[in-house]
Amino acid sequence: MKHKKIAIIGAGFAGAVITNRFLQAGYQVTIFEKSRGTGGRLSSCRIGKDSADLGAPWFEPATDQFKQWLKARTDVNRWLAPHSDFSGLVLDPKAVYLSTPRQNSLTQNLIKGAMLCTESKITDIYKDSKGLSLLREAEEIKYFYDAVIVTTPAPQAIPLLILSPNLHTVASSTKTTPNWVAVISLKEKSGVKPDIFSGPHSTLYRAVRDTAKPGRNSWSRKEVWMLEATSEWSDRHRNSDPNSVGRALIKAFEKVIKQPIKTSNTRVHRWLYARHQSVTQEPYLWDPDSKIGVCSDWLHHQDCEGAWLSANALADHLLSRTKASNLYNLQKSSLVPSRV
Repeated sequence: MKHKKIAIIGAGFAGAVITNRFLQAGYQVTIFEKSRGTGGRLSSCRIGKDSADLGAPWFEPATDQFKQWLKARTDVNRWLAPHSDFSGLVLDPKAVYLSTPRQNSLTQNLIKGAMLCTESKITDIYKDSKGLSLLREAEEIKYFYDAVIVTTPAPQAIPLLILSPNLHTVASSTKTTPNWVAVISLKEKSGVKPDIFSGPHSTLYRAVRDTAKPGRNSWSRKEVWMLEATSEWSDRHRNSDPNSVGRALIKAFEKVIKQPIKTSNTRVHRWLYARHQSVTQEPYLWDPDSKIGVCSDWLHHQDCEGAWLSANALADHLLSRTKASNLYNLQKSSLVPSRV
């Protein structure tokens, strides 16, 4: 690919991975992120004097290539965590991988060498004879790029894909569901043995003791848990008050561990575009006419591994100069349900 100046919209996992691939190939990369930092669903949050993972708590590779990539990184550790279902049945320890000291540390490391523009919400992409330019809210960025890669959630990608009707159709047809999360700091140690609870439950999808993860330090020496609601419960309470959501998740967790909880700090967050139902079986999208591409977990593959696979598939395609395939035949595509 002859494109040397690349704009990446979104500094989540997919954006960070494809940025790293372009940097290794010697390209100039600028990342535009609407939030204050990198990570996306790998973001962390402050909880009192401590911090905790607010989104995806770990990586659980299903493919050998993703597993080997994680194992080769010095900023990723393996965690063999005591595990139980919500009824109290002890399960085999859960073997997962996570970045240290926080999940978003991995995205920060991957994009070293790129120009990062935070608190920069891109609202439109323009094209003329000089290349592609971007509109940052009401401000036009006086710079031209050879290609633009969109890695945002599908609803946020829709207005950015006007130049490519096929890509726009895929994003517009993708269904998304929210996800509520409560991060709580306990005043006293719980004495609970499992570090992870998961399985069938009417409210909770999983509960993770964040302070038990390798490489995590609690300056206040508090016990911190992340309580994640199911997709169905989150969707029913999509517009609920965060305080009431936090109380509901804590109450549900109290029933699981069979003891009351006294919290010193609580942080409740709604991931509005957390899980997806894709309308394509393609791992990435690329429009050779507009020079706009998409890589994300809302395409064929889901979750963090899906973002990694999508970013690498698009990077492989562009860096090897292969011809674009027919990526937009929606009639032959089937829905890929999101994980619940």
